[in-house]
Amino acid sequence: MYLIGNLLKIVAIVLLLTNPVFSQTPLSFDYPVYKDGKLTIPRIDTETQTGRFQKAEFQFDSSTNTWKLLTFIETPITPGPVTYEEKVEVIVTDSSPVQVFLKISGEFSNGCAHFQQINQILKGNIFEITLHIGPNPFPSGIACTMALVPYEKIIPLEVYGLPAGIYEYNVNGEHTGSFTLAQDNTL
Repeated sequence: MYLIGNLLKIVAIVLLLTNPVFSQTPLSFDYPVYKDGKLTIPRIDTETQTGRFQKAEFQFDSSTNTWKLLTFIETPITPGPVTYEEKVEVIVTDSSPVQVFLKISGEFSNGCAHFQQINQILKGNIFEITLHIGPNPFPSGIACTMALVPYEKIIPLEVYGLPAGIYEYNVNGEHTGSFTLAQDNTL
């Protein structure tokens, strides 16, 4: 009985860790991948937008010694809330090193929308967060509810190693705020 209980706990932990629901970017990866002669870059930032281009795929052409762009997805962000009743709350822990999270909540306009990539970049002392909203990856035969669907998303900010100071955040150019690191954020 003890063995079965431990086995069930292990299976539950493995399922939780591999379930895409708990991943920030469930349908993509965070690093470039070279496979079968193709290079896939998950995110390309521009000066004006983090993650403006996604899933860029290149193939090397040995006859011309060049890379050819095969496909990419352009994801421009229009300033303004991406969902209904969108709210952003900053959470700063009392631990050392300090952890900072943005809690974003609101309602999707229907059951088909969900978060795709969530990108962040630190420019000076401003964290620029870009939320990419898109259709759910469900098979096309599955119908989506047309009711408002509430969500809550926790985004950890990459604050480890930062010096003490005041930092700002900007979510899709709409929601802004700030937080303070009272001391250098290292061990």
